[in-house]
Amino acid sequence: MSTSKLTGLEIIGDVIREHYDLGEVAVPRQLETTHQRRHRKMIVETSQGVFLAKTYRNDPASVDSLYFQHRLSGFLAENGLPVARIQGTRDGRTFVVQDTWCLELQQFVFGHSMTVNEATLRVSGSALGRLHQVCQGMPVPPRDARKWRFSEVPQETFQKFYEMALKERADQKIQGHCNNIVLFLQQAKEVLNIDKRYAFEMGLIHGDWHGGNLLFDGDTLKAIIDLEFAGDGCYLEDISYAVSNLCIRTTTSPEKMAFRTETLLGAYELHRALSYAERVALYYAVGVKHVTTVCYQTPQQGGRVAGYSPAQWMGILDAQTRWLGEQSRRARWGE
Repeated sequence: MSTSKLTGLEIIGDVIREHYDLGEVAVPRQLETTHQRRHRKMIVETSQGVFLAKTYRNDPASVDSLYFQHRLSGFLAENGLPVARIQGTRDGRTFVVQDTWCLELQQFVFGHSMTVNEATLRVSGSALGRLHQVCQGMPVPPRDARKWRFSEVPQETFQKFYEMALKERADQKIQGHCNNIVLFLQQAKEVLNIDKRYAFEMGLIHGDWHGGNLLFDGDTLKAIIDLEFAGDGCYLEDISYAVSNLCIRTTTSPEKMAFRTETLLGAYELHRALSYAERVALYYAVGVKHVTTVCYQTPQQGGRVAGYSPAQWMGILDAQTRWLGEQSRRARWGE
């Protein structure tokens, strides 16, 4: 059969057989449980086990990023942090280069996204602190993301979200929620002002720390995945993403938010202590990240995020940002 008549998946199977010593290789199948926004992801069953195949563009930026991701993956494994092992090719490389695309094979990790509980919060916080600690001083590339994206909610994005809430229910309650959220965001902009960023430590960060990128088996962390956003950044970004995604997003209970946040940060600080400036700014960074995510995802997901409409989210965000603002005040005054 000529190559031109092969399907894309069959071609990838042939490339794997040519470049890897894995014995029998079945035709790859599309990974249906994850989005394919940036890269094509496929399951590959072989005599040597099950692997995840990912394809990338063959351009200088993508190739440089792959080299770094694979060096980082090996470094984290050497330092006791679980990752999906990169499978070496027959000639000792970590990926295959074709005319217009590259292919990576990594160990397929059997696990599930993080379920939030006390044990997993401790594990997640400890893993993030350990990552920041062991990678200090490591040469890192710039990241494929705006470095200070956690410092200010895009006004246009929030305005569109507010307008969606008003269409649903235009009353004084919605206006009151909006005023409270805007006040919090103004305070955040001041605390995270560019002139104050010298106080925030920089280094290698993961760049997308959330439950879907932490694969667990029960309460055991099996792998930290998706290192493609890793690179030079502010530790505060990683920490604020972790707190937003794992501690704040699904509750308005002050007791739950406090317990989850204290549990995660306590485990983090076993490896790297937060500075005074970081602790004061953290809660505003969390709020900025959280509000931005909800506003951005609402139109993408057909007007509802996590089952809630924009008007409902206005009340939720109001409660969450008021709590976050109070935590920053308490941190500022050492309460």
